Amino acid sequence: MFGFRFPSHAPVRSVSVDSAHDLMRQGIPMIDVREPAEVAEAAVPGAIHVPLGEIERDGPAALARRGLDASNAETVLLFCRSGNRSGIAARLLAPALGERLANVEGGMLAWAERGLPTRRGG
Repeated sequence: MFGFRFPSHAPVRSVSVDSAHDLMRQGIPMIDVREPAEVAEAAVPGAIHVPLGEIERDGPAALARRGLDASNAETVLLFCRSGNRSGIAARLLAPALGERLANVEGGMLAWAERGLPTRRGG
């Protein structure tokens, strides 16, 4: 059973992978909510890995454990393989972080399709 729940109707903003890439280059943090095995296969350089299960259990505290003080972040980008799990994470975090959250449309699949930077390993 998960201990951390927020309403699923919280609004979630979306951004394209191109916009996410530009925002990351400006220093905006991107959170990868995929499982460790997925991150080991391919990762976005500079992304912070926080599995969805940790966000479901601990909410913003899961981000803080990775060194991200989301309360001070202008924007926080969330992504996964296709955008579904990161959408769940965004809805869970939205009550605490509001409109500063953005779900990356298409996730890692769209990122790779656009030929944006990836690296092997987590």
